This record gives sequence, structure tokens and C-alpha cells, in this order.
Amino acid sequence: MLRSLLLSASALLLFLASCGGPTAEDAAPSGSELSEVEEQPAAQDAVPETAAPAQAGVNATATALPTFTPLPPPTQTETPLPTHTPTATPAATSTPTPTAGLTVTAVPPEPTVSPTATATATSTDSPPLPTPTPTPSPTETPTSTPVPATVFVRSHSTYPSGSGLALVGEVVNGGAYEVFGVRVHAEFFSSSGELIADSETMAVFGKLDVERPAPFLMLVDVDPSAVQSYGLSVSYDDFSIIEFRDVEVSAVTVVERDGRTAIVGRLHNRHETALTSVVVAATFFDDTGEVVDVVELSMFGETITPGAELPFEIPLQDVGRAFTNLRVQAQGQLSLF
Repeated sequence: MLRSLLLSASALLLFLASCGGPTAEDAAPSGSELSEVEEQPAAQDAVPETAAPAQAGVNATATALPTFTPLPPPTQTETPLPTHTPTATPAATSTPTPTAGLTVTAVPPEPTVSPTATATATSTDSPPLPTPTPTPSPTETPTSTPVPATVFVRSHSTYPSGSGLALVGEVVNGGAYEVFGVRVHAEFFSSSGELIADSETMAVFGKLDVERPAPFLMLVDVDPSAVQSYGLSVSYDDFSIIEFRDVEVSAVTVVERDGRTAIVGRLHNRHETALTSVVVAATFFDDTGEVVDVVELSMFGETITPGAELPFEIPLQDVGRAFTNLRVQAQGQLSLF
């Protein structure tokens, strides 16, 4: 911008000179007007004041250029940055929250719930209870005994086993809910009514669903000939920390192999979880439907994956009583691995 002004002033001076206007001395600004402008040094061959007016372009060297006075740099004042003071934030203290964990063992837990019901049966030399009771009437119409609304012993019998006594039978869940850890307690009496022995055993299966049966086998250290009668009672738990599932049984048959009799069949896991600690039980009945023997097979080393099948074989050399029918059941525990 300043350069453009200087060029314009030079052109004006040349124009005035050509028109016979004032000399360069007259046209030059006064000393007061050049207080802020520094004059250029005169050339060596400058023309005296009395000289004739310069030709066009001569006075261009007499034009003073403005001098720029740089502004003083701004004074920088250092402002100290705020000092960061670390603030210690206490770490959050983790408070453990109890969670319900699931504990699985191969052995059923000790009972923690008192029995809610007790079914008692007394056995003599007469046929086992319960039995149909005929009602005296002209038509002799029998009236069956109502099914108890709890877990009860449906059938039972005894036979000598070595030097002791074997008590076998079947419990049924007549209640409205599934139960666990069913236990059968027996007391044995002499002919004089004296208590000579007592024993307890678990039903074969850990869980007993509604209207489902489960066999039991009890071996008692008592002289069979000294036993005149015995009484039975049942207890159970309302819950269990172990989860049980029934296993489907198929292709059951009795075979002769190498001179011995055995029950063979197949187990099928129709559940979505693997099953372990599988127990297979065979219950033998006579022609009246009473239990005459029980044999169980524990397959604790086997695991049945979902949808898989597994064969089984139950030897029958220990069955010493005649039977006409049999039923095979199986149950396992949920596997966590």
C-alpha cells in the first residue's frame, strides 16, 4: 500500500514539473511535516537550488520514503500454570456377596429336614400289608385300602441271606410333591414281643417322583428263626442339593451267558445334560405282584452324555427266590463336567 502511494506521488511531481509547477524544493514538505519521515541522502551530482527545473524523472530521487518504526514486541508475562496436586481417591472396597453355589457329591447329604410323615407297617407270617379287605355283604364286594397320601411301603418280604436276614420291598410316593433320600427303618421282634434288632436302609434312588416306586434292600444281622414279626417306618427329605434325573431303560431281557443268568438292556439319556453316578435296579415280583427280591447295579464310573446310550448287565446269581415278573429302573445325577 505504501509503495503505491509513493509511486502516485512521484507521478504527480513529474506531472507538475512538466507543467511548469513548483520546484522540487517548493514541493517538498517542510521539516515539521517530515518529522516522521527520514530523507534519502542526496546524490553526488545534485542540482543547485538555482538550477532550472529538472526534467521529467529527475526529481524521483528526491522523494522521501517513509521509515517504519517497528512496534515494540509485547511484553510477555509468564503466568505460572496451576500446580497439579494429586488427590488420592480411596479404592473401592469389594464386599463379597454370597452366592448360592451348587455342591455336588457322590454321597447323598445328611438329612436336614425332619420327616414330615411316617408310614408304619407291621409284618407277621400272614401276607404282607396292604391287602384288600373284604366287606361282609350278601354280594361279597371287596373294598380296597385307600392309598396313603404320603410315601409308604407298598410291598415287602424277607428271606434268609447267609447267617442273617434280607428284607426287600418297594416304596411309593403317594404325596403331591417329589421327595428325596427315602429311608426305610425296620424293627424286629421275637415271639415274646422283645425288640431283638433294628436297621435302616436307603431306597435305591435318590429322588422319588409323585406316584413313582423305588425298591429297597436291607440286610440285617439277626437270626432269621428268632424273628417273629417286624415293623417298618418311612422317612424322607423335602429337598436335596443333588439333582437327579431318571434314565430311560429299553431292550431288557434275561439271558444265559457262560452258565450264568443276567439281565441285559440299554440306558438312554434323553436329557440335555450329561448324567453320572447312574444306578440301575431290578425288582422281582411273584405272580401276586409282591416283591420277592431286589438287585442293584451301581455305574459310578460311567457318564452318559446327552442323547447317548449305554449297555448294562446285571448278574442274577444272587437271586435265590422264584419270580414271575421283573421291572428295571435307572436314575443318575446331573454331571457338572
